[in-house]
Amino acid sequence: MSELRDKLQSLLGREGLMSGAEWRRKTEEIAQRRASGEFEIDRVVSGELVGEANAGFFLVRTDFPLDTAHGNVTLGEALLALPEHVALSANDADLRDFTAETAIFLDTETTGLAGGSGTVAFLVGAGYFDGAVFRLEQAFMRDFDDEEPMLRYLDRLFQGRDTVVTYNGKSFDIPLLRTRFIQHRMPFCLDAALQYDLLHAARRFWKRRLGDCGLTNIEREILAVRRHGDVSSAEIPEIWLNYLRTRDARALEAVFYHHKMDILSLAALAGRMSQSLSLPQGTGFAHLEDRLSLVRLHFLQKHYREVTEHGRRLLDEEAEPGIRCECLYLMGMACKRLQQWYDMEEAWTLLLTERPSDLVARLELAKHFEHRARNLLEAERLCAETVQFLETRSALGTDELPLGLEDFRMRLERIRRKLGRG
Repeated sequence: MSELRDKLQSLLGREGLMSGAEWRRKTEEIAQRRASGEFEIDRVVSGELVGEANAGFFLVRTDFPLDTAHGNVTLGEALLALPEHVALSANDADLRDFTAETAIFLDTETTGLAGGSGTVAFLVGAGYFDGAVFRLEQAFMRDFDDEEPMLRYLDRLFQGRDTVVTYNGKSFDIPLLRTRFIQHRMPFCLDAALQYDLLHAARRFWKRRLGDCGLTNIEREILAVRRHGDVSSAEIPEIWLNYLRTRDARALEAVFYHHKMDILSLAALAGRMSQSLSLPQGTGFAHLEDRLSLVRLHFLQKHYREVTEHGRRLLDEEAEPGIRCECLYLMGMACKRLQQWYDMEEAWTLLLTERPSDLVARLELAKHFEHRARNLLEAERLCAETVQFLETRSALGTDELPLGLEDFRMRLERIRRKLGRG
């Protein structure tokens, strides 16, 4: 028994360990301080109460000079974003009228990710350019009763904004806010605004290389932003719910920081995106995977001359085979649309040299030799070779009936009839 008592005394002597009585006193002290309002939001976070105590909300307003660095760009770079670059990255021609001066950069922190009428946005942040500053307003609900006055304030703030910039806002933030406005029988003016969703833009350029295009990873890899004192997004709903129970806002400091960084990154990323597209010959994208994504994006938007120009420069680099073959495919299709038959033949021939099993290249070359170049012998040779290749695959059991085999057989028969060999 004395040995057990000695062990307990030894443990209690260690730094940071408390006895049961000490723990109870400490708990009671914290409870009293909470009850006195010492840890309320207005005493922990620097901001102001908007409206009356029982019919208002808490607002944090911060002004950032335009030369404020956020990673490797400044916030003012967003003002230099060219509308054509925004439209290209968003794959949305309507954004050719984009101006950062009339845009609002929006993000929400919510009680969950499920959406629907049961999910509440307890922290809504709106950043916008005002003269020589980027102003960030973070509207916070101290309780559920704060939602209506907060939404009325946001409605006035949103007026006149013709573009809303978000990160996954099309799928989450905007539908969620629309639901909250509707529940309070209020019109949602951002329905009339264009949407520039930077998540989709980031995926178009960097998903092939990075895989993870979450905002934190894009910050780290593209903007060179390092967060300090941050909190995980998954923890944020529980932090707010704990605040409702305890009225202890100390953990919310990290939530406001997380939220602020999200919105600053929206402005910085919009500027960085345009900055990268402004540099000639695709040099704004240092990695070949990103430059291939640029070629693919031009192809999707039917900018076929840009496809061939950027594609040729990419092929001059020592790209890995997968990148080269995809680039040659895009170039071959682009030249076909432009009716640049010689360049098209060159692209398909090079692709077939580097990837002999590519059936698209074989088919496009066979059609070209048969109908345009009028080289029936070469078309016959190519089709016969492809039929033999596909029949061998079938015989070896690789495919029961390889895709395209019948098409090549019929094409071969037609060509041989034209040659008088039918």
